[in-house]
Amino acid sequence: MGSYFSVEDGNLYIFTTMGDPMLNLNAFPVELNLFEAESSWRISPWVAVVEDVLQRQLEKAQIILRLQGYERVEVPERTLEAYFLEGDERQLLQVITVAEPELVEVATIERGEKD
Repeated sequence: MGSYFSVEDGNLYIFTTMGDPMLNLNAFPVELNLFEAESSWRISPWVAVVEDVLQRQLEKAQIILRLQGYERVEVPERTLEAYFLEGDERQLLQVITVAEPELVEVATIERGEKD
């Protein structure tokens, strides 16, 4: 349903929703040092997080992410961390749909929920 990224407190969050596959982390050149041994990163089936991203790394990463169809959204860190740990996207989708109301309707229809 969606492929997104967000930057909160200097951390880059890359995530997908509704069962979309996660981006292959090899899409990022080694020179960016995002998912290398020298950087601080972690991954779950739904979210990849790179901590303390430098501005120049972020600028280049955003280009790669947008080329791969990822959209930047503003999501609170608390919500992103909960999604990382639990994988329950309901709260995440509520935050994202404030900017994109059509996702609420699609998510509700796909889950078989009614208003």
